[in-house]
Parts: sequence; structure tokens; C-alpha cells
Amino acid sequence: MLSPSAGEPGPWVGVAPGKLILSGEHAVVYGYRAVAAAVSLRTTVTLRARPGPSGIDASAIRDDRVWPALATILPPEGLGVTIVSDLPVGCGMGSSAALAIATLRALAAREGRTVGFDECFERGFLPERVLHGNPSGVDHAVSALDCVVLYRREGPEIVPIELPVPLRLVVADTGTPGDTAAMVAGVRERAPHAELRRIGAVAEMVSARLQRGEDPGALFTENHLLLRRIGVSTPRLDHACAVMLEAGATGAKLAGAGGGGVAFGVVTATTEAAVLAAVTAAGFRGFGVTVGG
Repeated sequence: MLSPSAGEPGPWVGVAPGKLILSGEHAVVYGYRAVAAAVSLRTTVTLRARPGPSGIDASAIRDDRVWPALATILPPEGLGVTIVSDLPVGCGMGSSAALAIATLRALAAREGRTVGFDECFERGFLPERVLHGNPSGVDHAVSALDCVVLYRREGPEIVPIELPVPLRLVVADTGTPGDTAAMVAGVRERAPHAELRRIGAVAEMVSARLQRGEDPGALFTENHLLLRRIGVSTPRLDHACAVMLEAGATGAKLAGAGGGGVAFGVVTATTEAAVLAAVTAAGFRGFGVTVGG
């Protein structure tokens, strides 16, 4: 977060990272723990004083719900908002959570202070509920902490995880946005309790392997198969995972609520280039990210 120099009327800037859910999506809504990680892609929010009603001056995010979401935390008068983001929108990488946390940090800068985690977590729910209906809170918790987190909704329980070995991933963006609220509602209607219980168990094993510095790739693949079984994957997400596995990834899964969005594969220094090339050749936008470390 950047603060203005003394006496300057702004601009005020806040920055926050996106995230990937490594394991446990959907099960986390039902009380199981999930593993999520901040990524190097960021959203930057700049606030400037302007006369009249507050509103968006410029935005990299094209979504009519953005202003109603930000209006839950911004004053109704006197501020213009500019949004710049590296994150794909609506694709399971926490773009809305990063937007919420970056905005809260910019607001705090305007007030000449820093904003702590508790405030970010509590107030971050306000815009997230506009955009996602009934979010678990994991996205903006991870964005606020900027690390790998073991998260349970009840409490909430938020445990930062230190990875002895950073995890390198290739992300495949399907180019089709998902609808988190619709996916969560669909799972609730189908109520696949056995699969959700297993997803929760897989997340615990992923956490343990990460903390031991072991490759969790096979568990990620199992997690994806379970997500496919509960009806939140798509043929395009399945294809992205298959392409990455065939090219040398040790595991692959969709990330986020499903119905579209991104998938990722676990790679090493010797396999990353081949996996990235295969993803691109298959028609996906591909890029590498590091989590942990």
C-alpha cells in the first residue's frame, strides 16, 4: 500500500494480490478446510478527490456490478476510482477479492493509516457479497494476508502455511468466466455429501504435503475428478487438465467455483516450458505463477 506525502490531496493507492484455491473449493462452504494461495498477479486501486458523487473513472474490469460492490465500502461523494489489474476476471483467481482489499487499502491511505487484517476481512465481505452472494471469505482472507492459507469458514479459522519449497504452477485460462453464486447454488441443490467430505480430506492431505515440501500433484488430480463428479467442471476445464498432465505436469485441477475460469498444473523447472507450450497450442491463455516463498 502506498500513502500520499503529507499535505498532498492524493491520489491514494492500494494494491492486493489475486489467489488460487489449491484444494477444497465447494467443500469449504460446508465447514471443511481449504488450501488457498496468493499469487503474484495484482489489482491496483487509485482514489482521487473529485467533486460530486463518487464513481469509477476508469477500470480494467468490465462488469456492471463493480460499482455497486465498491459503493458498499466507499463514501457516496467526492472520490473517483481507477482500477488496474493483471488478473483475469471471473476466472477463479480472486479478482473481486483483490479489488475489495486494494480499495480498503487505498481508503486507509486516504485517512493516513494502514489497515489491519481484521478490518480487511470484516469489511471485505461487503463487496464480495454483492458479487458472489454467499462467499466463504477465503478469497479476500488470502488476498489480505498475501500468503498460503489453510482456511475454515467457521470461526473463521485462518492458518498461514509456510512452504519449505515454493510451488510452481502453470495456469490455463479457458476464457470462459464462471459464475460462483450459480455454481455454489447448484452444488447445494445436488448435495453430494460423500464427494464434499472426500474433497475436504484431500485438502488436509494437500496441506500436509505442502508443509513437508512434497509434491501434491496427484492429490490435485484427485480433487479435480471429485469436482467433476459434483458437476462444476466443464469439458474445456477437463481438456486443459488433460493437456497439462500429458505434457508433464504432476497434477492438474480446476481452480475456484468451476463452470469456467482457470485450471492449473504443477510443474518443475524442467517441465514448465513444455506444459506452457502445450497449453498455448491447445488454445488456452497460459502463464506461470509461483506460490509460497
